[in-house]
Amino acid sequence: MTAASASEPDSRRTLLEDTPKDDSLGGPPRNPDNGEIREEDGEPENGKKKKKTSKRSAGAKKRGTGFEEFYCDPPMTTAEHNEEVNIIYPPHRPFVDRIEECIQRFRARRRLGPERDGFFTRYLMLGGIDATVRQFQGTQNIGADVLEDSTRADVREMTADDVIQRGGDSNHNPRFYNPNYPEHWDVDFTGVASGFVSEHLPKMVGSSMKDFTIGVEVVLNFLKYVDRHDVCPEYAEDVKSAQKVCLQALEEMPAIAELLRLVPGPFNTALRVLHCDKDEDTSGFDCFVETPVSNATDAKLIRAGTLAIHFGVKRWLAPEAPVITDTSEYTFEVRKVSLSDDAIRAKYTTMKQHLARVPAFRPCGTFTARPVVIRDGWDNTMRATIPPEADVDHEFVLEEDMLRLLREGMKLTMVVCTLSDGLRFIKHVRAIKPSFYVFLPQELMNTYKEPVLNDRPARSIHDRWEDEEGDGED
Repeated sequence: MTAASASEPDSRRTLLEDTPKDDSLGGPPRNPDNGEIREEDGEPENGKKKKKTSKRSAGAKKRGTGFEEFYCDPPMTTAEHNEEVNIIYPPHRPFVDRIEECIQRFRARRRLGPERDGFFTRYLMLGGIDATVRQFQGTQNIGADVLEDSTRADVREMTADDVIQRGGDSNHNPRFYNPNYPEHWDVDFTGVASGFVSEHLPKMVGSSMKDFTIGVEVVLNFLKYVDRHDVCPEYAEDVKSAQKVCLQALEEMPAIAELLRLVPGPFNTALRVLHCDKDEDTSGFDCFVETPVSNATDAKLIRAGTLAIHFGVKRWLAPEAPVITDTSEYTFEVRKVSLSDDAIRAKYTTMKQHLARVPAFRPCGTFTARPVVIRDGWDNTMRATIPPEADVDHEFVLEEDMLRLLREGMKLTMVVCTLSDGLRFIKHVRAIKPSFYVFLPQELMNTYKEPVLNDRPARSIHDRWEDEEGDGED
């Protein structure tokens, strides 16, 4: 409805202003007390059926999920703030009670949906929180008289799936944290976040970076909620560190996915073509990636040009062709990444003019790495050791576009060949782990079940005849 023009009489303007704002003029009627859309109920009047009152408010229908880019929690009233500070999250309250109620309130204030709910549940269970689904615990199984006498917090506590176990010997599940049995458990927000985003979540989502991003954002959103509401001030620095790990994961994991597609690069592939047999083992990724160097002629040009630029002409003009003297597989931790300087790039530009027919010839740099042992739950890693002769820094040549994706602290499981002239090259890259990689022992407890005594004797070869005889019985 537009406002009246200035030339119209004031009487009409007064008439419009004095007209009661009927529901028919302003959209659906609303309840003046709480702003809910009011749909009247009753007998049909003038042949029109009156509508019933809707229980959901108009604001609730437009409320976001809580995971939008610029989402922020609605402001709290003074009473709500005092309740959080003095009743829900006071420092004198035990930590397990505070974090348990925080998790339940976080679920109530976020629209997780099935996908985010699954990621958040697995994150909690990895951290020792019992988040298994409980049957017959919904509000439909609670009596109406109990619901009338209960507050929203009471109902949330009665129907919550996320709890911290506090049972005794007869009700103690070693899969989850129990404050009565704190052995082998530590409060470590950073460790759980690192283990989840570096080991657990990648196994859940596979190669889908979209699902990986959703899983990391769920954990990051929860950690920000813990930090913002000052749930555990004694672990404030640990919570902030866990948030940094999540942000780091959003940067490193896409880089790792791209690295796995590119490595070992044209230079290392050229050396493999020249010095390794074609029927030897592969990295497991060879069938998914196009080989950058496929013939020996291009391989010799790439090797000669790269070695001459980085190590001098005498390095590749040796009187005898080098041969492989050692092949070993280790997990290397990146210590330093060195890109080419302006002088080296100028040499590449000049040589590229003479090697225009070899598109795989690209500027290279170096990175320094040292063998390490990663404890990842497999029995062989618990006994693995590094020989003293290998426990030194190793330098590898790699193209610059791949070096820019590397980060100090990343772990690369590689098959490395050593030539008789001392040069090492990367034959295969088996796996790449982020710099914050952590394997949590809780990973081994995901499907653990307590052993149960069984009085029946073990089956033997004689049971087969009994089974066949039993099959014919009616």
